[in-house]
Amino acid sequence: MKAQKTLVLAMLASLISFGAANAAQNILLNGSIEDSDANALDPFVPGGWELSGNVIERSSEANLVPVGAGHALKAFQSNPTELAFQDIPVAGGSDSVTVSAQLYTRTGDKVGGNAIAGIALGFFDNGGNQVGGATQFNFVMDASSPADTWIPASIGPVAAPAGATKARMTCVWIASSGSGAAFWDDARLTLNGDPTNLLANGDFELAGPGEASPNAVAEWGGFGDQRPSEDHSLHGDVSLKIGTDSAFSGLFQNMTEVFEGERVLLKGRVLHTSTNGLTNNALAGLKLEFSPPGGSSLPPPSENFPFGADSTSNAWVMIDIGTIGVEVPDDAGLARITMIMFPDASTNSVVYFDQAFAALSRAPSTNLLTNSSFENGFGGPNGIDDWQEFGPEAQLSFEVGGLENNLVDEDVFGASAKMAGSDFTGISQEISLPSTLLPNETLYVRAFVRQQDVEAQQLHGTAKAGVKIEWIAGTLPGVIDIGSSADDHTIDSTSPTDVWIPLEIDFTMPAGNAALTRAVCIVSAGTGTGEVFFDNLEAVITNRFDGADADGDDDEDLFNFGEFQRCFTGSGAGDLDWNCTVFDNDEDIDIDLVDFNYFHPRITGP
Repeated sequence: MKAQKTLVLAMLASLISFGAANAAQNILLNGSIEDSDANALDPFVPGGWELSGNVIERSSEANLVPVGAGHALKAFQSNPTELAFQDIPVAGGSDSVTVSAQLYTRTGDKVGGNAIAGIALGFFDNGGNQVGGATQFNFVMDASSPADTWIPASIGPVAAPAGATKARMTCVWIASSGSGAAFWDDARLTLNGDPTNLLANGDFELAGPGEASPNAVAEWGGFGDQRPSEDHSLHGDVSLKIGTDSAFSGLFQNMTEVFEGERVLLKGRVLHTSTNGLTNNALAGLKLEFSPPGGSSLPPPSENFPFGADSTSNAWVMIDIGTIGVEVPDDAGLARITMIMFPDASTNSVVYFDQAFAALSRAPSTNLLTNSSFENGFGGPNGIDDWQEFGPEAQLSFEVGGLENNLVDEDVFGASAKMAGSDFTGISQEISLPSTLLPNETLYVRAFVRQQDVEAQQLHGTAKAGVKIEWIAGTLPGVIDIGSSADDHTIDSTSPTDVWIPLEIDFTMPAGNAALTRAVCIVSAGTGTGEVFFDNLEAVITNRFDGADADGDDDEDLFNFGEFQRCFTGSGAGDLDWNCTVFDNDEDIDIDLVDFNYFHPRITGP
């Protein structure tokens, strides 16, 4: 049968062209769950690196490469020394080695005290003994380094000493009483001037095996009660098994950025067994999440954190961002307004915010923030309606009297927003910006902050508090979540058992929206029990790539031709195998001559 399909396809180029609707490109990796790891992909462990310390980790808080959303290596104060290293084979006595990286610290968490950060190069033999003298260091970051700037660091070329079999590249943080955090990205090790980087995962984009989750599926991040399973499968030997031991369990994968008018199809199959199926109100299905895109040319956040250890007590102090605000960038669709406390790690500080205000210069007296004096309800996780809280303790408080001067709105109950603890804590709210801006239009933000005259709760050392504006490109759509069995992407305890049920989310980005997409397989346990199996997951964009790109590498080549042959069904099949949606150009749930006549002229090369 396979040979007959190949012969038929070889003859198709001479046929007349039929009409076609959409091209498609795959944007999901390892959707068949065939590629599994022995250990978990702990999202905080950078793949390929050995770590030493408590707080050195892969982080999405900063990024240099790749351009746009991504990760870097982060270290901050805990042990006196935090480090990550890799060993690369070298020929002692003949090779020369050069190492480099870029380092970064943020305004909101700037390196301080006696903390220093940089890179190191040392040489070792097969027994792990250091050879050739002491390790060489290049510390390019300390308390005097500029914030929000990538700073290059390099060592070499250095001749590998006789007896050396390994060169060790290390990212290192040293401090006994420091503060803040440092980031590394674009780490490189090269031999003999060759531009080829020998370090694995030098941009820290890949998570590696870790102990946080004992089970993993490659390319996916996991949470809760989930693992690869050979109990059932639709494609290959493995599927994803998700149970109900945790409130929410599943896998997620960040895909690509999508923009207005682009259509995303997220598909998969789920098996609900009769022997241990879902009970009560447990739900399972596909979920599509959105986060801000990273490829925008938006400026960095505008921040003002003037309230610190020397600030007055028992009085409300106004802080703002610019006397007339800051100019709104053309590409911004949202502004995230944040009130935040950065404590000193050695203290537990408490500050209070009240009467937040944000207004555009076109309407300077119109407050765009809702619940701006924190009076309304207890709807948030910690009791602040309309605000997102983060950190150990951000909550509604009646511990101090509300601000008496009604500069924003009336303090009916005298409530304020309290931030406390020894970690970053705050609240944020996103406001929509006009699609058409006036010339030089600005956004002005202010709030009032206060600390009590209680020594143990005051800001000390490098602790500070203030306000921040972050710019977000476009408007994010709402999450497409699991809901009920009436949805095409959700099953529940009443759904059919012992059959693979198709799931699908068909979503087109609305006008003015831009987002990074995330595919999620999820089980919400509720009060139920049971387990489900996922397989044959696909996500494609149907109107970006001019052709059919099954491996998502921006071309239509012989790999895609081979996949087309595998997927070819002929007319009227009514079902598709895994990873075949990209070839169903006319979306009639088969791969036939119509689809080939769209595919064939768009082949770009081998």
